[in-house]
Amino acid sequence: MRKSSFILTVLFFLLGHYLNAQDAKVYLSSKIEALWKTSAEFKTPESAYYCKKQKVIFVSNINGNPIEKDNNGFISKLSPDGIILKTEWVKGLHAPKGMGIYKERLFVTDIDRIAEIDIQSGKLIRFYNVPNAKFLNDIVIDLSGSIYISDMQTNIIYKLFNGVVQEWIHLENINHPNGLCIMNEFLLIGTQDKIVKANLTDRVESDYILNTGGIDGLICFEKCKLIYSDWSGNLYLASLGKETEKLLDTTPLKINAADIGFDYEKKIIYIPTFYNNRVMAYRLKD
Repeated sequence: MRKSSFILTVLFFLLGHYLNAQDAKVYLSSKIEALWKTSAEFKTPESAYYCKKQKVIFVSNINGNPIEKDNNGFISKLSPDGIILKTEWVKGLHAPKGMGIYKERLFVTDIDRIAEIDIQSGKLIRFYNVPNAKFLNDIVIDLSGSIYISDMQTNIIYKLFNGVVQEWIHLENINHPNGLCIMNEFLLIGTQDKIVKANLTDRVESDYILNTGGIDGLICFEKCKLIYSDWSGNLYLASLGKETEKLLDTTPLKINAADIGFDYEKKIIYIPTFYNNRVMAYRLKD
């Protein structure tokens, strides 16, 4: 064996052991399986959103300070099997975060405004300014097209409907609302330490699940199941009246778990890793 070939063999051997050691530090529940992870080509990916019709995952990239209006932010397109289709699909944003889709339009939070993007053309259609907003974060959209938006700093949930943005509810005793999802007639709101539900009709709020830790992404599926992430690197499965189960823990590797996306048919979870600049995919087993 040539010396150079021997050195390469040793290097690959050591690299393999290093990667195995890294993987050993990650907690992976038997209820999920790892599918893929992208290369580290994103720029502070904060949110992933799976579009069933387009069969594509949209990824919001902050690409800088999460509260700085620097015009560096952009949206990427990613295939369901982890291939980056277009890194800078839509540019002209500051620090894009949560996303939602309604009638061929992608809506994205962007600090104190909401961007509306035509999915077919990839063009920015307009911005909806939210004058008193400080840190708009997640978005969820109901079947009628009502768009609910969380503001982490002001503890306000806004509603965008028919082109008009209004304050929908001010959470007086709740800190840092972030992840949103809709379950039946309720808006579920992930906060710093619990999940709150607010009735979509009368806006009456009450606690839903306590002691969750800080929530980032929040997914409602089936009748009453939830998946949520806590940004630091944990992923959980929860439902009312049952013990919450940890699905994933990448905190030893300092890999974050930001605003997760979800393929409801295949039960695939898409996790943007923020400072790690990747998206990872896991399938929830039956």
